[in-house]
Amino acid sequence: MTVQDFVKFLENFAPPGLAEEWDNTGLLVGTRSASVEKAITCLTLTPDVAEEAIQQEAQLIVSHHPVLFRPVQRLTDATAEGRMLLDLIAAGVAVYSPHTSFDSASAGINQQLAEQLRLTEIAPIRPTLEEGELSGLGSGRWGRLRESETLAQSLSRVRTSLKVPHLQYVGELDQPVSQIAVACGSAAEFLREAERLGCDLFITGEARFHSFLEARSLGLPMVILGHYASERPAVEQLAKVLQAEFPAAEVWASRVERDPVQWSLEQ
Repeated sequence: MTVQDFVKFLENFAPPGLAEEWDNTGLLVGTRSASVEKAITCLTLTPDVAEEAIQQEAQLIVSHHPVLFRPVQRLTDATAEGRMLLDLIAAGVAVYSPHTSFDSASAGINQQLAEQLRLTEIAPIRPTLEEGELSGLGSGRWGRLRESETLAQSLSRVRTSLKVPHLQYVGELDQPVSQIAVACGSAAEFLREAERLGCDLFITGEARFHSFLEARSLGLPMVILGHYASERPAVEQLAKVLQAEFPAAEVWASRVERDPVQWSLEQ
């Protein structure tokens, strides 16, 4: 197996055409003809994840968030990212990022979130047009609950279904919820579209303060999962998908990656 074998599969699994225009997806570091015996998935490529890959002799990292997101004029050891990338290159580790292609894919992060919440009639919030017809692909997801519930019940179900111990929210606990929109990561930009679709609840990973105010003014409850919590489970699932596709390789989700945000609990 080679880096190109993994790239070909990933491009089919999360087509590059689904990526947002501002994004930087695809093979970002490495040689396509290089052999791959071990691969790691992660949410974000950080120095500790890079060290894990080098120590475990992995040849490929599939990082949801892209490195080299902004144009660079020099790659040196003067910065933490530069040192990390130079170490990866020296060790022959390639880096691929599916990012927003994975968010919007048919089996991508948002689809997984919607299914975990047991929504029915799931559809993209912002569909991708393909040959003039709706393809069923696109950004975000929304769908219906089989039975209406209150916001309080939704919060409890979200915590249980997505294994998120702490949630931020806007809304009244007795508000009825029958249609839910989800958008992983930092995606409060979909708030008004969720309202236009008739959704009673919008769930995302993180949002700015003014988005909380906007949600309140719209009367649309909003739940914040945390960026890491909204996307890391799908990265773990991607490792399982790649392992099944490439059984001769060893594929795992980074064992050292952690949510950088911690919660202070009362003692």
